[in-house]
Amino acid sequence: MGYRARFAITAALGVAVLGVAVAAEFLARSFWSRHALLTSLVANLVVLAVTLAAVNEWIDRRDRRRWSVLAQYVTFQLAQAARVTWTTLIELLERRELGPITEETLLAAARRTLDTASISAATSTLLADDGRRPLLRDAIGQLADHGRGVIVSWAAVMVGSGPYTELFDSHVELQGRLDLLGDVLMTRDPPPERSVGDAKLSRSSVAAEHAAQLASDAALHNQIVAAAQLAVHLDYRARTVGFELVPTEWWRQRTQAAVAELSALGG
Repeated sequence: MGYRARFAITAALGVAVLGVAVAAEFLARSFWSRHALLTSLVANLVVLAVTLAAVNEWIDRRDRRRWSVLAQYVTFQLAQAARVTWTTLIELLERRELGPITEETLLAAARRTLDTASISAATSTLLADDGRRPLLRDAIGQLADHGRGVIVSWAAVMVGSGPYTELFDSHVELQGRLDLLGDVLMTRDPPPERSVGDAKLSRSSVAAEHAAQLASDAALHNQIVAAAQLAVHLDYRARTVGFELVPTEWWRQRTQAAVAELSALGG
């Protein structure tokens, strides 16, 4: 639950308690004056709840200011990892490259990825093609390796960053799906040139233990579709959060200030 939701719930509860108190006084005259202990207890609880809500809001605002630039950097790294995931998958499923990356081409490709019927049919076609399955295995392996690097690099920072933990958890979910897919595909369609160490590592995975359930075409199909569509949502969500953290105007002003400072030193 986000900090705004917690603050809103606390405020609503405070208003509700206040409303009950007013109604009780209206319906039962002198109710609160005749129950001094209860009155004191309720008043203290309301003050405590409001105080805690205010303190939590202050702490969250302080954390967001303190980590804003770093958090933006991390969210853009997460957005990139999510974007390379769904764009790679849609290119593989559609058997064509997206072409020049612009806002319009990305949005059009994202909509196609979120078209469940279309991406589902394309996934089924890919899984039925023995010649293309190794391409899927290799692509998932590369995506999992890249995403794992981003997650591991920033886990310590993001887990303790309060307001951004929920977003990071969603990206960890995506990484978990990629790792599972990678292990399943490596177990079902192992590459002929893999090393002994890689073979032992693959054999030791949870996917290998439950290969009968996880490696079926139906299970693989659902995981691929879910991973691609989750990656689209996380791409745009992380990008939005990043620009909310530090607007582009801030970067423009900082750049202008830096240029002016260097000009002054050089002059």
